[in-house]
Amino acid sequence: MAVHDGHRDRMRKRIEQYGIDSLQDHEVLEYLLYAVVPRKDTNELAHTILDEFGSLGNVFDQPIERLQKVKGISYNMAIFLHSLSDVSRRYYRKSLDDVYINNIENVLSLMQPIMVTLPREEIHMLMGDSAGKLIKRVVLNRGVVNEAFCNVREIADIALRNESCKVILVHNHPSDNVTPSVADKNLTEQLYLTLTMLGIRFDDHIIIAKSGYFSFRQSGLLDSMSNGRFELLRGRIKDVRY
Repeated sequence: MAVHDGHRDRMRKRIEQYGIDSLQDHEVLEYLLYAVVPRKDTNELAHTILDEFGSLGNVFDQPIERLQKVKGISYNMAIFLHSLSDVSRRYYRKSLDDVYINNIENVLSLMQPIMVTLPREEIHMLMGDSAGKLIKRVVLNRGVVNEAFCNVREIADIALRNESCKVILVHNHPSDNVTPSVADKNLTEQLYLTLTMLGIRFDDHIIIAKSGYFSFRQSGLLDSMSNGRFELLRGRIKDVRY
């Protein structure tokens, strides 16, 4: 028996008893790598990959060439990890046929049951086609309590690679206060500007908590962005009025 066989057996038993959700992200990645790394410990490599890309969703969305640039990832590993996103999409394709994100009720029906149970702040991205049918949901970031970070360039890149026509951002406030922070407003402004320039409709940014929700579109804040003109100045948005 190899030195790591006992650990792998315990991991499989844990999944059998408690499900994949009982694992942390690095453990999920470690487990997935068993398929392409038959005899070596994959724990350290899993940590390295997550440190590089930030989340499981980001790992699976990477091009094969980018994955291969990480020390320890072989060509076979890169193909395997890159394929997982498409495998998941194929599995859920039938169930997604009837999921639309054309209005706030649809989005809340889909996301509220997920977001209100999360102990930490998470940022999710919903992408839709021209008819508003959900193409894909991506977890952009899982942060510490009350704090999560998101990269505008990364969001734009994901939207383009998935050929989405519209994007909705959803995140939770574990504090139960749905009031958007200054960081929330800045992110929304930057996303509106960037995606609009790319021809992608940024439909809404919704904050969900147990007490309720906040919609940038319903509040009028998103409309105020579309009615104004903006320029990118030193990495932040500045409202330009003439």
